Amino acid sequence: MQDNFFSKKSFYIFYVTVIVLIVGAFYIFKTFDKTSSDIEKLTLHSNIEYINNITNNLVELINKKTDMQLVDTLKKSKALRKNLEENLKMFRTKRYRYIYVVQKLPNTEKFRFLLDGAKKDKSGFLEIFQPLNIQEWLEVYKTKKPRYFKHQSIKSLWLTYLKPIVQHNKVVGIIAIDFSLNEYNYMHSTLDDLSFSVKIFMSLLLFIFIVVLIFTTIDKKRVYLLKKQAQEIQNFNITLQNKIDEEVAKNREKDKQILEQSRLAQMGEMIGMIAHQWRQPINAISAASITLNMKAQMDRLDPKSTIEIADKIGELIQHLSKTIDDFRNFFKDTKEKQDTTYGDLIQSTLDIVGVSVGNKNITIVTDIQSDIVFHTYANELKQVLLNLIKNAEDVLEEKKIKDAFIKIEAVENRLIVRDNGGGVPEDIIEKIFDPYFSTKTLNGTGLGLYMSKTIVENHCGGTISVTNDAEGAVFCVVLPSP
Repeated sequence: MQDNFFSKKSFYIFYVTVIVLIVGAFYIFKTFDKTSSDIEKLTLHSNIEYINNITNNLVELINKKTDMQLVDTLKKSKALRKNLEENLKMFRTKRYRYIYVVQKLPNTEKFRFLLDGAKKDKSGFLEIFQPLNIQEWLEVYKTKKPRYFKHQSIKSLWLTYLKPIVQHNKVVGIIAIDFSLNEYNYMHSTLDDLSFSVKIFMSLLLFIFIVVLIFTTIDKKRVYLLKKQAQEIQNFNITLQNKIDEEVAKNREKDKQILEQSRLAQMGEMIGMIAHQWRQPINAISAASITLNMKAQMDRLDPKSTIEIADKIGELIQHLSKTIDDFRNFFKDTKEKQDTTYGDLIQSTLDIVGVSVGNKNITIVTDIQSDIVFHTYANELKQVLLNLIKNAEDVLEEKKIKDAFIKIEAVENRLIVRDNGGGVPEDIIEKIFDPYFSTKTLNGTGLGLYMSKTIVENHCGGTISVTNDAEGAVFCVVLPSP
């Protein structure tokens, strides 16, 4: 209890101290800001007042020496002009860079030099020019009152002061003085730096106060929430782990069932292919046995012809046996990785499906430019390739495409199957790998491409994608390079 009391007491003292510092800093800042503004105004005002006194003296001097039109008088008397320019030159210092007299040309926005205390070469008398900030200069003629404005050069800040020369209630010229504001600018910059430092100090105090206030408020709930959350997390982890185990088991069983359905569907198609491939050899064996029977009945069965017919029957039986072996190896349920190439996968798949596809007037073209050896699940990849070929065959047959072809390419680590069946509609192309989604009008299970994606991506660590080219669909399988 004693520790808690001192802890609370320390916090209260800290709060009071920070609040006092913030209020004090705010008061100092407001006072400093007002003082800074007053100093700036006073400095600028005193400089303007001083320049005004200078120009008043110059106006009196000019009016005293020229009681007629200013420009005419200066034209006639070079001595007078020189005398006036020498007087202007007296006011030139490092602070007052240029002091000159100009006159506006009638009906234009251009001016001409009458007097210039800065130039050594005086041949530019009546030289015409158009000043910057022309509206400020024109306003002097309208109001008959002095004006000033600031402007920045590359290295310095200057103030241009314009004093009208009035004769007979008419402005006959303007005395212009360029006044350096470097000292004023330096003072202004220094005051700004001080003001910025005070603001930073106030912001830092306020930030510290807010952070500590938030921290102490949160800290009161922290221990309670941590204990409560720890218990909830522990309970959640137990429940989540149980759910994860259940879902993983369900997904494995689901994938196993879908794979089995896909395999059964492929086996059904393969049995039809085998039956089609067996028809010709069986017919040949039947013809050979009939020939043997007839020659035996006619007593014309010589040893040479008997051996030839027997050898032919043996070759046909070997072909049938090889077909059975291909079928059995194709669907062998092995989970061991094997070394294989795209060429081996393509050849063993075409041994099964090539004749069936060719009998439907579909040309199969192969282009093998890869000899990479992949250590992967070869039988599963054969099922993927078989599925892609059968899908292309179904599309070409359904659309009755003339000069139909299926092209199988192997380039580096890519296996590409393309056809000229017109492609996959763009509105469904992103769905064709979804389970039970099929574009076939008859006998479509919607499992083939889903299982192909599962085999390539989940089992073999590769990717499978589909795009359209000018002729049809393009499926691309990419396996990781060894």
